[in-house]
Amino acid sequence: MKLKNTLCILLILLILIMLISLGACGKTTAPRATALPNTAAETRTEYRLTAKLTPADTESKSLAAHFTETAVISFTNTSSDVWKRICLRDYAASNLELENDMGGEYTPGSIREVLDSAGNTLKFEAQKDKSVVYVTLSSPLRPGERTTVTVDYSTEIPCGGERLCWYPSGDYGSKSVTCLSQAYPMLAEYVDGKWNETPYFADGECFFSRCASFEMTLSVPEGCTVVSTGSETQNSDGTWTLKADKVRDFAVIVGESFEKLTARVGDVTVNSYYNSAADGDKKQGEISLKTAVDAVNAFEEAWGKYPYDTLDVVQAPYNYGGMEYPGMVRIAASYAGSLELEDEVDKSLRLDVAHEVAHEWFYAAVGNDQYREAWLDESFAVYGEYVYQLYTGESESDVREQVMAFDGVLPQKYIDLSAGEYFDEGTGYGDYIHAVYKVGPQFLWKLRQAMGADSFDDFMHTWYTEHMFKEVTTADFREAIEKAAPGGEVRALLSEYLSPA
Repeated sequence: MKLKNTLCILLILLILIMLISLGACGKTTAPRATALPNTAAETRTEYRLTAKLTPADTESKSLAAHFTETAVISFTNTSSDVWKRICLRDYAASNLELENDMGGEYTPGSIREVLDSAGNTLKFEAQKDKSVVYVTLSSPLRPGERTTVTVDYSTEIPCGGERLCWYPSGDYGSKSVTCLSQAYPMLAEYVDGKWNETPYFADGECFFSRCASFEMTLSVPEGCTVVSTGSETQNSDGTWTLKADKVRDFAVIVGESFEKLTARVGDVTVNSYYNSAADGDKKQGEISLKTAVDAVNAFEEAWGKYPYDTLDVVQAPYNYGGMEYPGMVRIAASYAGSLELEDEVDKSLRLDVAHEVAHEWFYAAVGNDQYREAWLDESFAVYGEYVYQLYTGESESDVREQVMAFDGVLPQKYIDLSAGEYFDEGTGYGDYIHAVYKVGPQFLWKLRQAMGADSFDDFMHTWYTEHMFKEVTTADFREAIEKAAPGGEVRALLSEYLSPA
């Protein structure tokens, strides 16, 4: 009996040892990089930026403001290919080289060093288009793996320009304003087995990026106001912490004399920043705020909920128009000096604000390759101007007359060509503008007429909600509209305006 018990005990111990061994066999050594997570949020690229803005000598417009930063970029290989190298887009280098003429005194942005997660120096090389920079990884990054690189970056921001620029005191009647957009190295998109190398395009949109998360610690001159994509918090040491999630790029504006007007639209806070140092600026700020509130209401009714918690409309140095960023739009300060003169200037300002706000739905939320298929956001934003006009009381007939006032015929035939195709065919910037900003919106209006206003609104609402924070193509749009409206009139419009499927 005692022996039997002993044997039983030994047997039990043997089984336990076998089970433990089996468990150990199921374990592997820690991988070199993190395995692919289950959710899109966990595979999203993360940017952790530490930056400092040093003002230029404001006595001389030929001298640049200085911007230095360290960018820690964490990313996942979401493709089915092994990555031996990655592509970074240094848009600032091409932007500043093409849009500013500083002569020999000016040095465009540059990547100074790239490190891997262990602190090892990585080889990198800029291509002919300086915005394209290839970085050789220390070891291949397999599908599903995640890693981090750190980029040391420095640039001089010249006076003048639009996307990345600074303006000294006195320009546009304001104190110094610095605009920082695409001011950091970005991970290029990897599509169909290759990195996105579309050239920088100064005269239109050229960007393509998926939603990412950003956090920036920014040092600026004392007394400045910081407005950014996302939220802003000033720390006890004078630095600013800026955060944003699910945004395609990250922009910052630093001003010495900003005042702010605020309103609420449901759960959305709408801010209008204007320069307090110049006459007429407050009126522009008031018009911008009222327009942005109306636009958010109009687009939420027509398309769906605004994608963020805050919308900032910022008066910034431009000769005309504006520029869109997720959660923030920039509007030309040049309007301020003319608002008292004529109603047309007031209307132009309102339509520009409405246009840029519409981009929060089409580009910020529903993304696309802006170089290859610019119409998917720009034509939709112009169509948004029509939606805004109808919402604010303009008659259907007046808006229709405006839409149909220009010639809808294109030398290139279709609206969905890449920017390069317009220029390669010897047409030029004017035809790009005509196709994307005039004929494209006219196409959308005709679809509205063919389907009926209510049915088209339902389609647009579905299109927006189903593709929020994703990327779309013309092929996606064609498939969706054919499913929603299979009739012959819609098919005829698709054949007339879009390239053959």
